[in-house]
Amino acid sequence: MAGDTAGGTLMGLIDPLLEKISSLLAEEYGKLTYLQSGITSLRCELRSIKAALEDLSHLEESSSLVKEWKGQLQELSHDIEDCIDDFVQRLGQDDVHDGLIGKITGWLKTMRLYHDTAGQIAKLKEHAVEVNDRRKRLKLDITPSCSSTVAIDPRLSALFEEADRLEGTKGPKDELVKLLTEGVDSLKQRRVISIVGFGGLGKTTLANLVYKNIKSKFHCTAFVSVSRNPDINKILKDILLGVLETSNPTSDDQRKYVEKVDEWPLETDRLIHMIKEYLKIRRYFVVIDDIWCRTAWDTIQRALPLNDSASQILTTTRINDVAIYSCLPQKDYVYSIKPLSSHDSRILFFKRIFCLEKECSKELIEIADEILKKCDGLPLAIINIASLLATKAATRQEWKTVLDSIGCAIDKYHELELIKRVLLVSYRDLPHHLKICLLYLSVFPEDHTIYRDQLIWRWIAEGFIVGRPGQNLEEVGESYFNELANRNMIQLVVMGYGGGPVKCRVHDIILDLLISLSTEENFVTILNGEKYISSSNRIRRLSLQGNCEDHNEWLSRREYSHVRSLNVFGDCKNQPLFRGLKFLRVLDINDFSQKGDNVQLTEVIGSLRFLRYLRFTKVPREIGNLKLLRTLDLSSSDVEELPATIVQLHQLVRLFLPPNVKFPNGISNLTSLQELGCFSCLGNSVGIVLELGNLIKLEKLHIFWDDDGTNGCLEQYKEALVSSLRKLGNQNIQSLEIWGPEACNVDFSIDSWFPPPRHLQNFESNVYLCFHKIPRRISSFSALICLRINVQHVEQDDLQPLKDLPVLECLELRRRRSNQELESLTISGGGFRCLKTFRFSFLLFDEKTGGPCILFEEGAMPKLQQLEIDLPAIAPDIGIRHLTFLKHLQIHINCWAASACEVEATEATMRSVATGQSQSQIPHT
Repeated sequence: MAGDTAGGTLMGLIDPLLEKISSLLAEEYGKLTYLQSGITSLRCELRSIKAALEDLSHLEESSSLVKEWKGQLQELSHDIEDCIDDFVQRLGQDDVHDGLIGKITGWLKTMRLYHDTAGQIAKLKEHAVEVNDRRKRLKLDITPSCSSTVAIDPRLSALFEEADRLEGTKGPKDELVKLLTEGVDSLKQRRVISIVGFGGLGKTTLANLVYKNIKSKFHCTAFVSVSRNPDINKILKDILLGVLETSNPTSDDQRKYVEKVDEWPLETDRLIHMIKEYLKIRRYFVVIDDIWCRTAWDTIQRALPLNDSASQILTTTRINDVAIYSCLPQKDYVYSIKPLSSHDSRILFFKRIFCLEKECSKELIEIADEILKKCDGLPLAIINIASLLATKAATRQEWKTVLDSIGCAIDKYHELELIKRVLLVSYRDLPHHLKICLLYLSVFPEDHTIYRDQLIWRWIAEGFIVGRPGQNLEEVGESYFNELANRNMIQLVVMGYGGGPVKCRVHDIILDLLISLSTEENFVTILNGEKYISSSNRIRRLSLQGNCEDHNEWLSRREYSHVRSLNVFGDCKNQPLFRGLKFLRVLDINDFSQKGDNVQLTEVIGSLRFLRYLRFTKVPREIGNLKLLRTLDLSSSDVEELPATIVQLHQLVRLFLPPNVKFPNGISNLTSLQELGCFSCLGNSVGIVLELGNLIKLEKLHIFWDDDGTNGCLEQYKEALVSSLRKLGNQNIQSLEIWGPEACNVDFSIDSWFPPPRHLQNFESNVYLCFHKIPRRISSFSALICLRINVQHVEQDDLQPLKDLPVLECLELRRRRSNQELESLTISGGGFRCLKTFRFSFLLFDEKTGGPCILFEEGAMPKLQQLEIDLPAIAPDIGIRHLTFLKHLQIHINCWAASACEVEATEATMRSVATGQSQSQIPHT
């Protein structure tokens, strides 16, 4: 077991550093004698130090002397990496010199650089020797520790999909459902019920189960999180978006409204007024999760009207007083969540490890009983310890080691400390490379939803990812992410079309632990409502969360030459100008409310030559100076045109833009680009659209298509785009999304794509872009896994091109209203062999017929797990019983031109056939 936390973080830094030094020695300039000897000697010292760290890694707690030594080593590691990066970067930026005098001048500059670098390396080597000698003088009793390899747990996805089956939740869920629904016909007043209990008992999980169970009974719903340092405007905006998106019916105008709300800079009072007006006559259900103070509740509840529509509010909190206050005057509506019973704890524990308790040997049962006694019914503790044991050999020695570690160094502690201790055990068991990646999550605020890909790109930019033979850095990063999820150190919140994770979050208790460790190790400096200041004067990573105006004086006195990562979340008004960011690698400004500001910072960015990851609201004119930049995210900016120098970014891998951004000529020079979104075809010249096809490494492409204002050149643009798609299809393109702001036909995008793309796995269009019919040529897209499109007409034969796609797993067809009188679409057996998700909806219902029914025959879609369809009010038995693997069923019934009896009869029929086969929801529209 990798024990000491600081040692694990250091190992995560030293491994990439040793690889960088080895790469430096392999280059031509590593052959120069006065550089080679110093670098080689420095590498030897680091290898010796690494060996000592590995021997020390078994220690659960280090002495203050050892911690101080490790702190010095950490700073040394950063200084060595800075020196190497500075040398390589300065050497690579020298201009080509013409003429004899120019060449002599260039040669002298290069020699001066070699000489200066050699001097720095000599000093660093001397420092490394001192650090290593100091370690030897500590005279530690060193015992070797062993490492282990961890495989991805195949049960992870099943646990994610079946979260509502966690043991011990049915009883509490049923009690809360009864509280929220009982007597609503006679008591129309708004009701507030609060779930209270300490962290880790499953308050959010329980609230989510209740929310899923009864949300179909309300006109509109929302589920939002508050946290200790709430961003009230974001919370109110999430409530507004939630109730808008879940309202029925949802018009095209309302959809456009929803898409724009998130971009509007709305004040608190305005948001409260908008929510209140919208909910005034509607029956709503809102979950307010994780309230920490009365003032936050006071502001939020002002937006939730006291109407007489039997509306319901469910809150969760860790604080009894807040729970009672939110429910006033009905104190009886406070629900105290209890720990799991011994029986439920055992089932939950063994299901995570063996699936069934009977698969556990008798010698392990005894240790399991002691572990469960220590967990004391806390679900988070049980899941994390069980996840840890699932990666261990099922031996008494391994389980006893975990058991002994749980209560180490703590005699008496309350429940929250127990959870932290359990999580610390899981943290200490992580391999060194995972410790540093997990610790990096402390830069994010509470309840922040983290995109998996963005997190991996940050890890790469920070240098945490070490390459493996046969895998690129992104693939290695994905394996790191999967391993953290497998150990339940992060929570998956959104899954993608292929079943893989898209977004994650960190549990509050885990985040508290990570912040504590980061502060102790000077890994991250965090400023928010509470001030976490590292002991060291050197800031390595800075995270500003919320309004940091009160800390500007402290920030203005800091020195930023060693900062590697600068992150701004929320409304950080009037932040100081950060000067001297010489070694900055990651810059992420999430304050999108001030797009017109930050002019000075924009110019500073153009000089940050070590930057690998940039998310910002402006683009500097000298963006071409950032030769090492791999990720450029301007998607939330108001940028209209990219500077000409952007084509100099030969290492740029990902570029994200808002719609209608103009590109300069020469985009084919972006030879490393793998992901581009969103590319505005008609906002650029035909020549640039043709250049798009030269990006041979492109894997993911998001196109913005607006056929308005083309001045009669629409056909030229179509031909240019198809030409580029053909080229990309013969290369590496795997995902294509086409979006547009207005309704238009995009048949050409597939009909003219020949030969078919070899690797395309995902094709998607948004609700405005439409195909006349399901394209016949789609049948030749043999690698397609996910297809989401709109079609004007759907006839029985139109499904044939899709039935034989060999690996299709997700199919979403959105049908527009037409004049055809098609009564039903029959899905017969013998096709869709791999399909797991099927959605069939109507963008506009046919007022007369309500649209066709989908009928499933025996053997249809044999692996289907998730079905979401729209049905007319008068519908026959659609054959759901034939879908033997179905887990999730959602049916929308069109009530237009139908009587209440007809709707109720159809609903009763659907519920009857679905009972016992799937999770079902049948809302009316």
